[in-house]
Amino acid sequence: MIDRILILAIFILIGIPLSLLSIFYSLNYSGFCFAKMRYLSDEEKLRMAFDYNNREDTLPVYIGRRLEYYQHIKYASFDEYIKENPDCCSINYGEPYKIAQASFIPESSFLDRISGLGFRDLTVINFKVRYLDENGNQRVQEVRFGNTLRNCGRPVSIWFDKDT
Repeated sequence: MIDRILILAIFILIGIPLSLLSIFYSLNYSGFCFAKMRYLSDEEKLRMAFDYNNREDTLPVYIGRRLEYYQHIKYASFDEYIKENPDCCSINYGEPYKIAQASFIPESSFLDRISGLGFRDLTVINFKVRYLDENGNQRVQEVRFGNTLRNCGRPVSIWFDKDT
């Protein structure tokens, strides 16, 4: 007969650590941010994606069928932007690569997801780029930006075609 103390020792040394690792990786897979010890709210995700795009010095603008980059006039804050454009932003939960262009956004691997480096959700912002044209006139053009966020909010950009 197997010694009960040996079985208990095996359970303690192998079973408990495996259970804890399973919980850790499951939370990572679901998008839990361990640095903040919580999930990010939708507003936080949208703010992070907006700030990421708004901090860029140049943004893409379509002139005819050509894509050109212009120095954009930055917004003071997300609150200013959302006040002017209340329906600008959305979050696609789950499988963002299904709506994005496959050549620009690869599917997150299982290992990326359980490590917290992969993404789960896609934030889509119809961003109104304010810029000065060649004549110094202020122009505004809406450009669709997609950002995937890592578990704690580090954005990764995705560019959509104008027709998308």
